[in-house]
Amino acid sequence: MDLTVRLQILKDSGQIDEEIYNNLLKVIESFNNNFQIKLLEENGGMFITHLAVALARIKNKELVEPIEELIFEEIRNDSNFEKAKEILTKMEEDINISIPEVEKTFILMHIVTLLSK
Repeated sequence: MDLTVRLQILKDSGQIDEEIYNNLLKVIESFNNNFQIKLLEENGGMFITHLAVALARIKNKELVEPIEELIFEEIRNDSNFEKAKEILTKMEEDINISIPEVEKTFILMHIVTLLSK
């Protein structure tokens, strides 16, 4: 299934606004065009939902609790970690948003999981 249905539900329910909706479409397009990863509901649903909520928190200047160091250590040791960092950097460029470090760790976790599928 196409992720735009999920995005439309998030937008219609007021969890994200038009700007975040459009930025998420850019992220989905970037994954496909720059990394040859087609994000679908099956492989990217959780990632896109987390990213939507994270972008809303960033926009509203809300903080999230940091990820446990032990968990992040596992992520750092994953063979997909460097590729995940590359994707995150490109994503920040594409949507022109500076993502706080505390959010980056969670996003990296989701990207590593996505790359492992």
